[in-house]
Amino acid sequence: MNEALTFFAVLVRYGTLFAIVPILGDRMIPLPIKILSSLAITAALYPALVKTGSINPEAATIWGSTTSTIIYTIALETIFGLALGYCSKLVFDGVQFGANITGNLMGFASASQYDPHQETQTEIIAHLQMTLAMLLFLVMDGHHLFLRAAMDSYKIVGIGSMNMGGMFSKQLIQMTGDTFILGMQLAAPVSVSLFLVNVLYGVMAKNMPQMNILVLSFSISALLGFIILLLTMPEFAAVVTENFGMIYNKLVRVMTVMHGQ
Repeated sequence: MNEALTFFAVLVRYGTLFAIVPILGDRMIPLPIKILSSLAITAALYPALVKTGSINPEAATIWGSTTSTIIYTIALETIFGLALGYCSKLVFDGVQFGANITGNLMGFASASQYDPHQETQTEIIAHLQMTLAMLLFLVMDGHHLFLRAAMDSYKIVGIGSMNMGGMFSKQLIQMTGDTFILGMQLAAPVSVSLFLVNVLYGVMAKNMPQMNILVLSFSISALLGFIILLLTMPEFAAVVTENFGMIYNKLVRVMTVMHGQ
């Protein structure tokens, strides 16, 4: 009984985590695939967790003694998985935020379409940069970072020992703010360049009122935006890769805060 309860608690944590993480947690992935993946990952990691002492099935005699304590423990495991999943997506959210700003400035606001990865309307530029970000994430074995964080989570926060205090909310707010900063950094080259171009449009419209600046601006802004995106592609890859490399440390920091340390 203790083994079954412990395995179920681990499944709940991993199931909620991998239902949100990038790529595997996309809405375009069928629900049965997500469930089977979570079950397979739990079955693969559970023996290692027990062997290393990260979890102790005998502890289920305490938190699994009554129905109320079981519900409370499972609820904490669910919240823990959701929090880690949310933090793991922030880099991708920052990429999408910056790409949407870039697309709007380039005049592609009316050419948006539904993105199954982010479950919202995004510009064409966002599709391009999100695809590139996902490829970079897979190339640097980012999915292994999530498996490592899932394994190490029990070394920091045991089953049912999550603590949601003021530091936890403060850490989430700080990481969310960093997401907006990342998006502004990625959009900065195109934003600054097109701002200067718009200033030039204003000067031209003032001195040559017979010229249709509005029609001319669409094609020039789009062309200039693509040129800048092409020239800054190495910098984009470097910034995104650097932020992907920090995901594990950020997850550990969040878990440490949830442990109350």
